[in-house]
Amino acid sequence: MKFLLFLALLHFVSSLPTVAPKDHFEPWNFFEKVPVEQVIDPDYNIPAVQDAPEIPMEERDSATHAYSVDIAFHTTVSDMDCLRDHGYKSVFVRALNPSGNTYFDREALNTINNAYDAGLGSEIYITPNINSTRSGGDQISLVYQNLHDNGINVRSIWIQVTSPSNWEAPMPVRIEFIHDMIQRAQVLGLAVGIYTSFYDWLEITGGFNNFSSQVFLWYWHVLGIGADGETIPTLEDFRPFGPWKQGTIKQFGQVEKLCGMIVNRNVYGILNQQKSKIIHIPSGNSHIEKEMIRVGGIGL
Repeated sequence: MKFLLFLALLHFVSSLPTVAPKDHFEPWNFFEKVPVEQVIDPDYNIPAVQDAPEIPMEERDSATHAYSVDIAFHTTVSDMDCLRDHGYKSVFVRALNPSGNTYFDREALNTINNAYDAGLGSEIYITPNINSTRSGGDQISLVYQNLHDNGINVRSIWIQVTSPSNWEAPMPVRIEFIHDMIQRAQVLGLAVGIYTSFYDWLEITGGFNNFSSQVFLWYWHVLGIGADGETIPTLEDFRPFGPWKQGTIKQFGQVEKLCGMIVNRNVYGILNQQKSKIIHIPSGNSHIEKEMIRVGGIGL
């Protein structure tokens, strides 16, 4: 059992964005990044994961910003209730698993429903795979169709562009792949955001800065994993890069224990934020309406 738990944690950590090398300059970070060494003992004991700091009470109902976590695993309603009770307002849910040829992650449906029951908002993100036989656009469509077919009305989608070693293709191919995802999402009527950092974007796209339409930014900035590696939970450290003059969401903490889960922590402005809610959509028969949970809304 210890070995299985170790493998699960190892998979979680390996999916995190790659921290920039020490000799790389990030314009908002004048401090040296702290290397994190994972020490595994012969009994395969999992290295201690630090508890996430509590959100101060005065921050929990701020008129300007809110806190969120991102999740890529099974959850329960009690998990979501716990997040709400600790001051979190939303969850970012992974809906595309990059393993193999990529597949829709059905745990997303479970988490979206649990978050709705707990009164939390939900945002959808995907971890694409450029080496899949599916095109970038088809990976977007796969997620959109599965969400729609299961009663989820998605309004926006966030695309993960991190970990340069996972993007094994010439740079022009990478840029075209990202463009294809953005264009397909927009054809489907979705707002689009990118999850990345100055370093990731530079390494993967060469600093590409020529989007033809608005694309939101969710950027990560940590000094290492765990609470000790957190940066300030505001967007004040953002400096322009690529096509972005401002960030919408910041991930300021990674791999922290919260409500019995291992999560990453995020902060965002709440202007125009919309929580998940039930909407009624005509189902083709004018006398019948279909109930759907609407998700996505940060930045819109």
